[in-house]
Amino acid sequence: MNRTLAQLEKQGQVGWIAYNDERPGTDSNNGKMGHSKGVLAFDLATDSAFWLLHSWPKFPALDGDIAPPPSAEYGQTYLCITLKDIKTANSIAEQMRHQQEPQLYDCHIPKALDRESSLYRLSQGVDVNETDPPSNTLFHSQAGAPFQLLAKNRHWGEDFWIDWVGPQLKVDLNVETWRRGTVPSTEDDDQAHQVQDLLYINLESLGVNYEWHYTKDHAKWATSTEGEWVCVADINRQKSQSKRGGGAICFCNRLLWESLSKIEQFKE
Repeated sequence: MNRTLAQLEKQGQVGWIAYNDERPGTDSNNGKMGHSKGVLAFDLATDSAFWLLHSWPKFPALDGDIAPPPSAEYGQTYLCITLKDIKTANSIAEQMRHQQEPQLYDCHIPKALDRESSLYRLSQGVDVNETDPPSNTLFHSQAGAPFQLLAKNRHWGEDFWIDWVGPQLKVDLNVETWRRGTVPSTEDDDQAHQVQDLLYINLESLGVNYEWHYTKDHAKWATSTEGEWVCVADINRQKSQSKRGGGAICFCNRLLWESLSKIEQFKE
C-alpha cells in the first residue's frame, strides 16, 4: 500500500483525489458528508488508475507520512484495486458525486484532464439530489476481475446492508462493522433477506493466534452465507449511518470467502 501511494507525485499527468470523513491534521469535519475513506488516483499518460478504499480515519496524509500511525487498538480494512482504465475511474467518480458524498481533503488534478469528466467534477465537489436512489456500478480490474460498487447517499434513509447490499446480491449477509450506536433490524422489510452482526473475531482456525471483540474492530466487511460474496466497505451497520453516504465493493472470491467464513462468530 505504501509503495503504491508513494508513486503519487505532482508531476506529469498523474492525478488523485483523497477523501476521509476524518481529515488528516484537523478535527474540523463536516458530519453531513459521506462516511467514506479512500484515494482514487489516475495517470493520463498510461490510461491507468487505482482505487484504495479503507476504514482508517485521518489517512493518508499525502503531504507527510503515508503509512497510518501504528496502533494495536482497532482492526481496520484496506482494499486496493488496479482499475481497468481511466474510463473506469470516471464511472466510480460519477457514482461518488451522487452517492458516497466524500469529504475531499487532498486533490491534484493535471491540466490535461477533461474539465467535463467525472473525475474533474468530483474534485470540485459533490452533486447530490434527494431523489437519487442507491446505485450499483459494475467495473473490472486491470486483470479482468469483476466488482460491484454498491452505494447510497444520506437522503435514502434506510439501512445500507440489509436494505441494499443483501437484496442487490440476493444473499443473506454476515457483517463486521463498527457498532457504537443503535443497530438496525436483522431482517429487511419484505422478510426476504437477513443480516447477522459479528460480535467476535478469532483467527485461530487460520493458524493465527489473534482474537478480539467487536468493540476493538473498526473494520467494515461482510460475507454472504452462500455464494462466495465478499464486501469491503467504508460504512457501518448502525442506525446513525442512514444519514451518511457510503458504499461497499463486493466481489466473489472463494479462497477469501472461505477464510473469512471460518473466523466468523455471531450474536446468539
